[in-house]
Amino acid sequence: MTVIQRSQGATALVGLPELVVGAQVLVDGEWWLNVETPFDVAACPACGTRAVGHGRTRSQIRDLPVAGVATVLVFARRRWRCPDSDCDVSTWSEHLDAIRPRASMTERARARLADMVNIDGLSIATAAAAFGVGWATGNAAVAQFTDPVIADPGRLEGVTALGVDEKRFLNATAEHRTIFTTQIVDLDRHLLLDVIEGRSRDVLDDWLAERGTDWCAQITLATLDPAAGYRLALVENLPNATLVVDHFHAIKLAGKAIDDVRRRVQNTTLGHRGRKGDPLYRGRRVFLTGMDRLSDERITWMFGLLAAGDPDGEVGAAILAKELLREVYAAVDEAHARRRLIVFFQHCAEADVAELRRLARTIDRWVNLVLAYHRTGGASNGRVENTHMLAEKIRRNAHGFANHTNYRRRLLGRLGTKWHTLTVRRIRGRQPRSAA
Repeated sequence: MTVIQRSQGATALVGLPELVVGAQVLVDGEWWLNVETPFDVAACPACGTRAVGHGRTRSQIRDLPVAGVATVLVFARRRWRCPDSDCDVSTWSEHLDAIRPRASMTERARARLADMVNIDGLSIATAAAAFGVGWATGNAAVAQFTDPVIADPGRLEGVTALGVDEKRFLNATAEHRTIFTTQIVDLDRHLLLDVIEGRSRDVLDDWLAERGTDWCAQITLATLDPAAGYRLALVENLPNATLVVDHFHAIKLAGKAIDDVRRRVQNTTLGHRGRKGDPLYRGRRVFLTGMDRLSDERITWMFGLLAAGDPDGEVGAAILAKELLREVYAAVDEAHARRRLIVFFQHCAEADVAELRRLARTIDRWVNLVLAYHRTGGASNGRVENTHMLAEKIRRNAHGFANHTNYRRRLLGRLGTKWHTLTVRRIRGRQPRSAA
């Protein structure tokens, strides 16, 4: 154990003007700094009488590391007593803005812990462990610095394009079904606007109604998956918005039709679910891949599997329907897309496959929103899906969430806020020629 007496240098290094560093003790690789206020005169807050000392209370408080070494402030907080017997105030403790009463961390350490979670992307448990505090203390610090930013109405200003999609929050258990959330993303700024519990028309309708008519009137573009509830809520609340069915979700419907046909044909021809050596099961992934992304060898291999396991050509018809739907989105303009859409509908009708007729009916119900893809220059839910991926990364990093409030705070703090940070300036652009 190394003990260093009071020094002005240590006081300056800690950087808390309200405190003076006394003895400095190195304990198990951590700095324990004895600190106190430099003031020795105080007045009663009630009557103004000069107070007299009433002892000290010492507490250990975590602070920012000093030169990379963990630091504990042993704060000798002064207690004062009013000598006036008629005063209502008897004793009190001095108050510092940098250290809250009964706090285990300084305010700047709490702010740094919140930055480690919101900016650096660490889990609360990891950030709290870095300061030697518990999860509850770390979560309280994150809430203290994150909740006011989330609640600020200015965070939602300037939104003109948004994307809406569902995201799984909790998997089904013996106690409850799978719980979903609705995530709303600003497509222009790539910011998560909110995470609402539920995935129905009502939850989105209530959220939009809460924003107000002026806010909704400024929205000119909204992307979504083919969900009737979301469409009704958006149509009712966004009078000036063009709604677009995301091409990823539309092609996903065609992929689901391929899987349904493949499973049905598998059971009909072989009498069991797909197994490792079955032709249709072996090609289940390549059937969903775009033809333009397959090599000639891979296409030949796929046709061989279809010849062996698809006697009536139903799976092949479903694959062709998927390609025709992809061509609708690849059209050069809306008129070209309409012509390709007619070819898609004709193929689904002539194929005489139940799953393709169902797919065609679904696309027909959403045809205007599908064609709106070309009227908006190719608007998509890509940024929403990217936000889903980042949200899932946060969920895995935290080993799951059971509380929607904490889940929403973590996602909005990390993905829904542009934090003001100081960028580190590079002191050298490239390696000099003189370097070995």
